[in-house]
Amino acid sequence: MLGAFLIAYLFTVDYDLLLSVELNWWFMLLATITILVARGWAVAIWLTILRGLGAGRFSSVPTLAFVYAKSWLGRYIPGTAPWILGKIYFASRQGLSKTKLAISSLLEAGLQIVVSLVIGLAMILFDPRTAVIPDEYRWLMGIAVVLGVLVLMPPVFNRILRLLFRVSKRGSLDSASLPSWNTVLAGTTMYAFVTVLAGLAAFFVTAAVWPELSWGDAWFVIGVTSLAAAISMLAVFAPGGIGVREAILILLLSTIMPSEIALIATILLRLWSIVGDFLFLGITYLVMRVAGRTPPDIPTTPLGSDA
Repeated sequence: MLGAFLIAYLFTVDYDLLLSVELNWWFMLLATITILVARGWAVAIWLTILRGLGAGRFSSVPTLAFVYAKSWLGRYIPGTAPWILGKIYFASRQGLSKTKLAISSLLEAGLQIVVSLVIGLAMILFDPRTAVIPDEYRWLMGIAVVLGVLVLMPPVFNRILRLLFRVSKRGSLDSASLPSWNTVLAGTTMYAFVTVLAGLAAFFVTAAVWPELSWGDAWFVIGVTSLAAAISMLAVFAPGGIGVREAILILLLSTIMPSEIALIATILLRLWSIVGDFLFLGITYLVMRVAGRTPPDIPTTPLGSDA
């Protein structure tokens, strides 16, 4: 269906307009710096959640940043599990508890999806340009937000975790390994900031191909990209949400720019996002090596009592 949509879309575009597009490289540079800051902030969120779960001091923050960057690439494997399992596998080699890593990764993924949905839904409710979205999808997103918030509330989230551990015969969970209200609220606040920051980077990329965008369109682009990111993460059948994210971006960006420019901006956003992911991986690797740490895929001596 996505393929048919894109093929039909390509028959409607004005290719003369596509050829007239000139890329503003200063905006692209600004977007790249912004997204790298957002990626670094995401690492800080993960470490904050781990501390809230009682993980204690970390043996090497640069190594854990590299672990996060490498695991983040797991999003390009179908399903959400590789992204989560990668952090558990590599970070456990640094002496961190697999239980705390599993809980922190699940909580982090849930917060990321719910916060992105909330920001995207707020844009839908207050911006008339999103009238192209059918009412039934608005209701579905609203229901998803309500369910997501309920599931992430510590009393509910912790009960689900205990049930999962009991069913999988992993034993019982002690209270110290479960997230508190402070941990969840801190993660939510930090993810709200990083989501807006990532959306701002996407606005710079969009402005790089369509200079007629105004700062008044920034919130709209932030909401659109947040919504597309959340839905693409829920579409576990698509590696990195490829196709799902693009369809949503083309549909909504076409309300503020010509459809041809929306197509170019959407393709550029995907390519730039992939380059940014690998650039972040390279930077974290260099920082780790400068710090004199061992890459996490090489066996190391376990640290900590519960390694």
